[in-house]
Amino acid sequence: MLIKYSAKDLKDIKITPDIENLIEKKITQRLKKYSHNNQEQNVTVRVSEKKPRIRVDLELVYLNYNLHAEADVSSGEGIVGGVEKCLDILDRQIAKYRTKIHRSVHKNRGLNKADYADIDWQSDNSDDSDESGRKIIKVEDYELKPMNIDEAILQLEVLGYKFLFFYNTETGSPGVVYNRDDGNIGLIEG
Repeated sequence: MLIKYSAKDLKDIKITPDIENLIEKKITQRLKKYSHNNQEQNVTVRVSEKKPRIRVDLELVYLNYNLHAEADVSSGEGIVGGVEKCLDILDRQIAKYRTKIHRSVHKNRGLNKADYADIDWQSDNSDDSDESGRKIIKVEDYELKPMNIDEAILQLEVLGYKFLFFYNTETGSPGVVYNRDDGNIGLIEG
């Protein structure tokens, strides 16, 4: 298991090798039951200090889903206490995903990449800027993940995104779920 540490604004607290070893042991024990085919898992641990609290963030990828947990703990509980709280959150997230995936697979047997590979997502406009002088500064290649609307909403909420672009297995077309200003969730179907 590869664990990356990122510390921000730590003044009174140090991440010593002993703490790293203890964190690695706890993470390995808790996530061992979720590893598939001895697949190497990358975990990112971010720690920041805001007196009198410590914030711990854990991120990992599980079955192509990005999982994120954060916990604010008192200085007395320490970094290890924050990691344990984050692991509790990740356990619940993984259990929720496993249930959703199990239901989805048995409900519609899912899709493979060949089912939507013939769709042309490229724009006909090759110009990178419009009349106002704005131009595209970042282009990402994003593989649409096949999922139903409930899975897309779950992914949107877990990741904390403003919107999520996905391939809707129920309609066979692309879709976008997004957080509305009124607190509800919107759906754009293609």
